[in-house]
Amino acid sequence: MAKASPKPDTPRRLPRGRHALAPDEVLRDQRERLLVAVPAVAAEHGYEAMSVADIVRAAAVSRNAFYKNFSDKQDCVATAHELGHERLFEVLSTSCYEGATIEERVGGSLAAGLDVLAEDPPLARFLFVEAPSGGDEIALRYHEWLGRYGTLLRSAAPDLPSESVPLPEVEQVIVGGIASRVASEVLRGRGEKLRELVDPLLEYVLAFYRLGEPGPKEGRVLPFEAEAGTTAETFEARRKQAGA
Repeated sequence: MAKASPKPDTPRRLPRGRHALAPDEVLRDQRERLLVAVPAVAAEHGYEAMSVADIVRAAAVSRNAFYKNFSDKQDCVATAHELGHERLFEVLSTSCYEGATIEERVGGSLAAGLDVLAEDPPLARFLFVEAPSGGDEIALRYHEWLGRYGTLLRSAAPDLPSESVPLPEVEQVIVGGIASRVASEVLRGRGEKLRELVDPLLEYVLAFYRLGEPGPKEGRVLPFEAEAGTTAETFEARRKQAGA
């Protein structure tokens, strides 16, 4: 199982007075602290209510520094949203290619991703509760990220028979269901317990792949009175012989 990425450090102020940092380094440091602050501020105030003043206060930078880095709140939040999903996607990707079976790969990936979110509940709330309602641009990017997660899920099952692999659209349904469950748990104040979802979510994912497992040929369903182990062809032959 891949080790979860460390939680971002809490923003710290630059030393007062003269220091050795070049202006561009100061600007980069301020930008990083602003982006780290966004998830916690969004979780505390909600996207609509949060303000630039809230972000700069949490990041311990000046308002002037904010506008040197971002054009407005939307710009800052959109950038933080991208970084959050990039971090999560990297963790999921690492585990998605480990393991000999789809159960091991999906289970390991889910465990690693949920660990990251459980260790940083504000990030979980920001990515799956606040950001999707943060305007059309961010909402669109959110759904595009779900699409990327769906593609990643498909890559966890490269060796399955083609008839057992659902259509790409189904993986979007799977990922959407996982995102919805994460959001639900966060809203219930259970963000720190997201790791407990690994087993039920793994079973949820695998259920979709089991739908494609081979059954009676030509999709025929045998009547309840058919003997156990009777094939569709044998039952049909017996039915004709009986003059049914």
